[in-house]
Amino acid sequence: MSCVPKKQQVDKEMEESSIPSFIKDEKNKKIIELLNKNASNISNDSLIKIIRQLDFWLQEKQNLSESDSLELTQKLIDVTTWRKNNDITCPKVRFGKTELQMPIITCGSMRFQHTWMPDFVPVIGPSKKKVLQSPSQDNLTEVVRQCLKRGINHFETARMYGTSEIQLSQALQTLISQGEIKRSDFILQTKLPVVEDTKSFRKYFNQSWDVFEPLGHIDLLSFWCVSKPEHAGWALSDEKDSSMSMALQWKKEGKIKHIGFSTHGSTEVIMEMIESNKFEYVNLHYHFFGSYHAEGTVDGNGGHGNLACVKRALELDMGVFNISPVDKGGQLYQPSATVARLIGPKLSPIAFAALHSWETANMHTISVGLARPEDLDEVLDAAMLFNKEEMKPLLRAAEERLVNHSKQTLGKEWHEKSLLNLPSCFDESSAGLALGHILWCSNMIHAYGMYDCAHARYFMLEKTKWNYKKSFEDNIKAMQGGNPGRSYDESWDLTSALSNHFDPTTALEKIKEVHKLLSSKSKKSITSEERKEKGWEEAYDLRPWNEYPDTGVIMCNPLWVLVQNNFIGKWYYSGGGPTATSIETGNKLRNIVQDLPSCPV
Repeated sequence: MSCVPKKQQVDKEMEESSIPSFIKDEKNKKIIELLNKNASNISNDSLIKIIRQLDFWLQEKQNLSESDSLELTQKLIDVTTWRKNNDITCPKVRFGKTELQMPIITCGSMRFQHTWMPDFVPVIGPSKKKVLQSPSQDNLTEVVRQCLKRGINHFETARMYGTSEIQLSQALQTLISQGEIKRSDFILQTKLPVVEDTKSFRKYFNQSWDVFEPLGHIDLLSFWCVSKPEHAGWALSDEKDSSMSMALQWKKEGKIKHIGFSTHGSTEVIMEMIESNKFEYVNLHYHFFGSYHAEGTVDGNGGHGNLACVKRALELDMGVFNISPVDKGGQLYQPSATVARLIGPKLSPIAFAALHSWETANMHTISVGLARPEDLDEVLDAAMLFNKEEMKPLLRAAEERLVNHSKQTLGKEWHEKSLLNLPSCFDESSAGLALGHILWCSNMIHAYGMYDCAHARYFMLEKTKWNYKKSFEDNIKAMQGGNPGRSYDESWDLTSALSNHFDPTTALEKIKEVHKLLSSKSKKSITSEERKEKGWEEAYDLRPWNEYPDTGVIMCNPLWVLVQNNFIGKWYYSGGGPTATSIETGNKLRNIVQDLPSCPV
């Protein structure tokens, strides 16, 4: 029997196809009653997330018992009603030698700003006045407010994050002026591009300081994107007019409090920076599913990736900040069905990633790019499990299931050795190819069905261009620090580069296969049916709407930006934010749930 409310049965907008399948199933009566009972305490965005997760988990093939289904539903409700629970506060830990009490969750500020267009671009750059009056500013301020209410008082941004700095500074100033917070209530971090030209480094700092001077000081100043060997040389230079000497002077003047670095580089570069013992903290990638651009790069201890860097940084009493385990660690707001099933319904993939960072790797804090207040749902749930004994067997069991599945699907030897003894993109034998990164993409797909994540990562590699008429050094110099390395190039002979791999023949086959699967130039794209057949489909998407700086083609077209920003006077070029469709979806789901107090019957 259909469970469409009588008063809406003739409403064309509430057609049968718009109702989640589990709601129409009579066996889910108690689940629907739970949702109905709690709907008034759940925002529309959180309700969308709950419905999407239940629509996945209540499929017959998940084989959940009625009691497990009810437990899951209640947990999802509890996770989203943190605004009503004053006991939910993010734990804090000592952030290494900085002695700061750091929340284990950091509000990353690269998902809620208005646009990625840099605020210093002349003519076509964003209007500060219009940005600060845009809907994105209201949303950003509310994210900051809710974070502070829950003890998440570390805000991390960067000079090159579009309008992030000016919007974050304004939000904090607003909350201070309204008496909601004091300057001592939060920790502010920004990051400056590491450059050879120290005049540019000073210019970037002055731009940031102009933005943040009303807040008195910057707590944490990072050298940003220290990813290539030359970057390390610039950052570590002891010359009189070096970037480091400038940073130390700003520290002496009280403009900044602590100096660290942030990196998307190879393990060798990161370890060199850590071993210098010149920095008080490090922002780096280490995730259960891989170390981003450090994955498959030699760690100097017979392994690969950034876990060795994490351990060494902790030994040197550095603060250790994990960059983006939710996004760069596997796009876990949009997990594959395989990953969701292996982790299980008791932990969300996002909570799993957070707990792995804190419990298994002993990292101090994780950055989460919060696009909306509801993005706090899953990470606050994880924070409430921090250091709890009942969490540990859940986490260990999930880690074990994931590892065993990888060994079964890839083969034990490939699981253990596939990313060892590979040259980084900075080794001349690789001609800039990110071999470890490419094979990591292969493993993510075949072991965990993480097609979307692998596709996004490979797309970024394809952006790196290579000119064989230029020297290797010149090509590396032109390579972006944010995404070092390039995609597969059949014109380059990889015999030498793969000579130390335990199985170079298979490695080359997999590299070619990944390129065929993921390249934007591939003649054959995989269909959704093929993905489902292979177990590569997504479980659900926890993004009720695209974040504000979801610019896509718009930001990449300067003429369009010029027209939108300077003539139309709107902020459409930001590209994201709630849409009429997303708002309507939330309202429809709320109407369905609230009008079903005792249905199905």
